[in-house]
Amino acid sequence: MQVQGVINGEYIKLFNKTSLPDGLPVIVNIRTKPSMPEEKLNLIDKLCGSWKNDSSLESVFAEIGNQRHQDKPREVFFDAAS
Repeated sequence: MQVQGVINGEYIKLFNKTSLPDGLPVIVNIRTKPSMPEEKLNLIDKLCGSWKNDSSLESVFAEIGNQRHQDKPREVFFDAAS
């Protein structure tokens, strides 16, 4: 049997009634309900926007850009035996 509910302190409030009698011992495996696509998008927007006003990132990205241009390209040999 699978039922859904919400945790409230030490109790789990079920969304629908069951035919199980009160006081029956049960084992509960808890899984969180999967997020809806719009909830996921809201979370992404919130996380991506967390660095929006962080001025320290300018120096970080400048350093990355400098290092990228300092790397020498590797040699490629086109006449090697295949």
